[in-house]
Amino acid sequence: MDTLVSLLIGVGVTFFFLRRYLRKLTAVESVQPGTPSGSAAGAGSPGPCPRCGQPLSPGSAFCPGCGAALAMWNVHRLAIRESSSPAGSDEAENQRPRPVINATLCIGCGSCVSECPETGTLALAGGKAILANPDRCTGHARCVDVCPTSAISLAFGNTLQTLRVPSVNERFETNVPGLYIVGELGGMALIKTAINEGRLVMDHIFRRLGEDDSWKPVDSGTPDVVPATGSEVDPFDIVIVGAGPAGLSAGLTSLQHGIRYAIFEQGEVASTIRNYPRQKFLMAEPIEIPLYGSLYVGDGTKEALLAVWESIIANTGVKVRTNTRVDTVKRSGSSGLFSLTTANETVWTRYVVLALGKRGTPRKLGVNGEDLAKVAYRLIEAESYENADILVVGGGDSAIEAALALSRSGRNRVALAYRGSAFGRARERNQQAIREAQDKGTILVMFNTEVREIGPENVSLESGGDTVELPNRYVFVLIGGESPETFLQKTGVEIVEKVISA
Repeated sequence: MDTLVSLLIGVGVTFFFLRRYLRKLTAVESVQPGTPSGSAAGAGSPGPCPRCGQPLSPGSAFCPGCGAALAMWNVHRLAIRESSSPAGSDEAENQRPRPVINATLCIGCGSCVSECPETGTLALAGGKAILANPDRCTGHARCVDVCPTSAISLAFGNTLQTLRVPSVNERFETNVPGLYIVGELGGMALIKTAINEGRLVMDHIFRRLGEDDSWKPVDSGTPDVVPATGSEVDPFDIVIVGAGPAGLSAGLTSLQHGIRYAIFEQGEVASTIRNYPRQKFLMAEPIEIPLYGSLYVGDGTKEALLAVWESIIANTGVKVRTNTRVDTVKRSGSSGLFSLTTANETVWTRYVVLALGKRGTPRKLGVNGEDLAKVAYRLIEAESYENADILVVGGGDSAIEAALALSRSGRNRVALAYRGSAFGRARERNQQAIREAQDKGTILVMFNTEVREIGPENVSLESGGDTVELPNRYVFVLIGGESPETFLQKTGVEIVEKVISA
C-alpha cells in the first residue's frame, strides 16, 4: 500500500512539472540581445508555416505539421519602418519621443545620465540605466549619441524599438537571389535559433538543387564533398561564410545531404562564441545538431560550449577553412553563379549563405594568447565581474567607459592600456572622468603601452620601453572594428529598419 501511495505521488508530481513545461512550449520563446519578442512578431493572422506551408493558428509557437519553432521568423515578419512623418504634421507633433534602453547591452557607465540635459529623466539602478521619468524627455537624443554600446534608441508612439537588419524573406533569402543570411546577422541572437536556421536554410537549398535534373548529390563519406576549389566550370553547390552556430549547422546539413560545400571562417571556429563577453550562456534545453545529435551544455560556460563545438567537428568530419576572410561576394549576371574572393583565391558557387556575427569584425591585437577564452571584444554586464584583475585595451570612448564601469565602487582592479600618449579621440567628459579615476587610484592608466603577450593568469606589456607583467583574469580589447553593414552593402544586400511595436 505504501508503495502504491508513493507511486501515485510521484506520478502526480511528474504530471505537474510536465504540464508546466508544456505550457512554456506554447508561449513565445524568450530572447537574447537583438531579438524582438512579444506582440512584435506575428500580430494578426500568422499565415502558413514558412517551412512546410501548414496553416497556423493565432498564438502558435510551433508548427503543428513540421514542428518548427515559429520564433525563428519573428524578425522576418516585422513591418518595415516607413519614412518619418513630415515635420510639423499633426502626427509628428502628437508623438512624444522617449528613450528605449536595452538592459542587456547597457554596461552601466552612466554616460546617458550625465549627458541628458533634462535632469532626472534617466538614472542608474542596479548597475543599469533606467528611464526614471519618461515625461521629462524632450527628444534631445544626446543619450543615444553618447552610449558606447548602442543600448539606447528613441521611440515614438507605440513603437518600442526599431531593428536595423538585412532584408531577408521567410526562406532566409535576401534581395540578391541565391544569397541567404542566417543567425545573429539576421536579427536573432539565440544559439539554438541560429542552429535551427542553419539547418532549415540548407534543407531549402537542397530542395532547390534537386529541381535541377543535372545536379546529383555526392557521397557524404567521400572527400569529393569538400573539393579543394570551386571553379566557374565546376562550382561549389554552396559556400558558407562564418563557422558560428548557424554556419556550422549549415555545413553539417550540407554534409548530410551530399551537397558540395565550403565553409570560410575569418578567425577560428566559433569566433562569435569565443568573443562572447559573458561568463555564462543560457542553454535551457537540448538542441539537435545535424550528424551529431542532441547538444546540451550543462554548466552553461562558453568554455564548455567551445569544447562541444570542437567535438562536433572532430566526430562529424565537417571541414572549415579557418583564418580565411572573404573580402567580396559578387553575382555574375551571365552565369548566375557567385564569385567569392579571399586573400589567396577566388571560388565560385551556386548559392551563398552568410552566417556572420552582427557585431562585425573586431580589430585584434595579433599577439600570442589572444585566443584564450578570457579575451573579449565587447563588454556586457560590467556588474557581473567582481574582485578580478582586468585589462582594458584602447583609447576611445568605448574603452574608457568600459574601464570606468568595471572599476566603479572598487569592485575590480582595472588597468587601461593605450598605445598613444593622450586620449585625444575621447570626449572631454570621458577624459575628465578617467583623470579623476587615475588620481583616485581606481584605474591604472598606462600610456605608450602595447600588449605583447596574454597568458592564462597574467599579461605582458611593453610600456615606455620597459616590460611590465600584470596579474590578469580578463582582457577586453576595445580598439574598434568593421561593421558587417559595409560588407553587405558592397554585396548588394538591402538594409532595412524593422518596427517592434508595443
